[in-house]
Amino acid sequence: MHTYRIRLKLQSGLGTPLAADTLWGHVAWGIRWRSGNRALEDWLARYDADDPPLTLSDPLPHGYFPRPMVPQAPRSAVPPTKDQADRQKLLDKRKWISHEAWQTLAEAVSAQRLEEAFARTPLPLLPAEVAVTRAGINRLTGGTAQAEGGVLFTGQQTYYDFREPPQFDLWCLSPEPLDAVRQWLEDALVGGYGRDAAAGLGNVVVAGAEDAQLPSVPAANACMILGPAVPRPGDPQRGFFSIGIRCGRLGGDFAVGGLPDGAVDRQKRPVRCLLAGSLLLPPAGVPPLIGRVLRGAHPRIEAVRHYGIAPALPCRLVPDLLEHRLVAGRIGFQPVAGRQRVAENSGVSAP
Repeated sequence: MHTYRIRLKLQSGLGTPLAADTLWGHVAWGIRWRSGNRALEDWLARYDADDPPLTLSDPLPHGYFPRPMVPQAPRSAVPPTKDQADRQKLLDKRKWISHEAWQTLAEAVSAQRLEEAFARTPLPLLPAEVAVTRAGINRLTGGTAQAEGGVLFTGQQTYYDFREPPQFDLWCLSPEPLDAVRQWLEDALVGGYGRDAAAGLGNVVVAGAEDAQLPSVPAANACMILGPAVPRPGDPQRGFFSIGIRCGRLGGDFAVGGLPDGAVDRQKRPVRCLLAGSLLLPPAGVPPLIGRVLRGAHPRIEAVRHYGIAPALPCRLVPDLLEHRLVAGRIGFQPVAGRQRVAENSGVSAP
């Protein structure tokens, strides 16, 4: 298995946040469009045979890893001052840790050492989330009146400071050569990424690709995942993690045309997963990756998959953390009524 670091450059705003599972869907459609449906079926069959041809992390700000999901240190009985409370709020909002700070933290991960590492970590280029209101054009009438009434709708878009185009690190595990992995990603992004690519959003390009190695830690007793993961039977199930709901839609040809059975239901089933930064404790040895690709992610098309694999970054937790009662559970399909949202369950929960 090879480890590669692909450098992505963003040259526009985003209609869909950068995420491993969405990008993997683009890769799958890119293979189908370049090499045909049989090539895609053979590629997907390798996941069923436990021989994944490509494992992706979330696209991470260049030079950063996700914040590890370390439970907060016990608070003092003395109420904090306003300055201390404001400082703690800023620390709680930090989502990324620099590679340099991770190297000093990874050999003895604790809440106190994480706060010290953040004090030495500059903030990455942060995006602005903007609600954009506009009139949608009805392609049948040429006007803005909608069948259900009204002429305006609001969508969420993400923008960065483009004085210098932001770059992202995409960590990839694959048995294939680097040229093949780069070609998969270039084919995936040639038509843009995510929602509203046809309107100019999601202009993401491959700016570089290289052989690389994720940092290692002697005598590692834990690992941090670099993207959303749906654990397989046998994957570690104990640790400190945040659980989220991924609720995607069909892409590629299925996003604009009819489905094979003539239906128009493009919504996938919601899937519970561990989010990037989750810390897991393997019983013996740190695996290179966590998770699986799920079949049956669509209620009508059995062949539709959901990507739920993430590279695992080794680390070592301090003994005090290992004495906590750790979460142990089963992750899989989870029907959720009403609006879908991410459930933030960071920290430690009793089994």
